[in-house]
Amino acid sequence: MSMHASHHRILIATAVSALAAASANIAMAVPINGLYIEDSRCDVVAGKSLTHELGDQSTFPTNEALKIVVSQTSSVVCVANDGIANDWVVQMTNVSGQAWNNVFFVANLNINVGNADGSVVDFGNAAVLSDAFRIDGTVTPGSNNSLAESGIADEIFSPGETWRFLVTNFQHPSGVSPVPGFFSPGAFAGTTSVTTPDTASILATPYVPEPTGMAMLGIAGGALLLRRRR
Repeated sequence: MSMHASHHRILIATAVSALAAASANIAMAVPINGLYIEDSRCDVVAGKSLTHELGDQSTFPTNEALKIVVSQTSSVVCVANDGIANDWVVQMTNVSGQAWNNVFFVANLNINVGNADGSVVDFGNAAVLSDAFRIDGTVTPGSNNSLAESGIADEIFSPGETWRFLVTNFQHPSGVSPVPGFFSPGAFAGTTSVTTPDTASILATPYVPEPTGMAMLGIAGGALLLRRRR
């Protein structure tokens, strides 16, 4: 075998290994079965199937882990301030190693969110519904667009990127004003307790960029060249 043919085989093997590693990273994440349902509150958001839950790195698996800091704020979004100290800034950094899109904030069962766009149904837990909103605002226009991204403003939650957004009028009907907390993997909308740190979830789908036309041509050309040299 020539040195050129060997070199091309190494390049192709490396590319295949990289793709396999990326696929394994996605497959390792614990899947959930959620569906966003639009009900015309803050913004109009298309229905979306949501397959993964992300959360605090202290309790979530490494490939779904976020570093999260929550602080109180006087700022509100989409709706008027209800005069209660239940408005929050959530800052989360993607430490999962995976890029995500269609990122949603979902309250636990029976907790109301003033700036909800609609609801998410948890098919894994008696098909219960909870208030939810898409985390957006750097690309998508609307009244509920409080997102700030530390990286490229593309609404793709890339590894190492930090997102900052508002949660308004986060309130339990009992009068309790819980802090948004993301600690229970796999129990997103059906969790009922407001006395534990877990009161909400981040749901998303893995983002895998499509190869460009030139990249596909390059792969095809390399394969043909290798075949001819063989």
